[in-house]
Amino acid sequence: MVTGTRMTLDDFLAMPGIDERRLELIDGEVYEKMSPRWGHGRMALRIGQLLNAVGFAAVEPRAIIRGSADLGPSSPIPDVAYYRANPPADDEWISRPPDVAVEILSIGQDRREMRTKIDLYRQFGVGSVWVVDLERREVEVYEGTVRRTLSGQDVLESTRVPGLAITIDQLFAGPPARDADS
Repeated sequence: MVTGTRMTLDDFLAMPGIDERRLELIDGEVYEKMSPRWGHGRMALRIGQLLNAVGFAAVEPRAIIRGSADLGPSSPIPDVAYYRANPPADDEWISRPPDVAVEILSIGQDRREMRTKIDLYRQFGVGSVWVVDLERREVEVYEGTVRRTLSGQDVLESTRVPGLAITIDQLFAGPPARDADS
């Protein structure tokens, strides 16, 4: 949801309670990030666990992007961010590009907003941007000038994430079911 408010990055970050709020600054405009539903949260956790096994991943860290000629100042909150090495300190926001930024497109979410965020991450220098579509059960991977759409038995892998190789079907299947009595 767009709030209709335009601000500088410094004014946005100085807002009271910004650490507790689900607000993003995208190209100088304030947006309220959707509250994740169960499937969205489970997928973010799943991807975070997979990435954390081969590097350093965090769910919903705030990024600080000063802006460029094409896009203004921004402070998005990727669903998952991954660094192969040297992640930000525990008390820091993202101030340099991660190796991978993951956005999860929730059922019914507007794809236009996602396109702007993809462009923003790429201009920031993120090496690989993944958009996970829960409804279509597919993953779009943006690396360099290449865009791949993966589904079914296609393998999600990236030179930015050495050691990760999982089919899209496996990604959406998640961990094995547990017995409710255990």
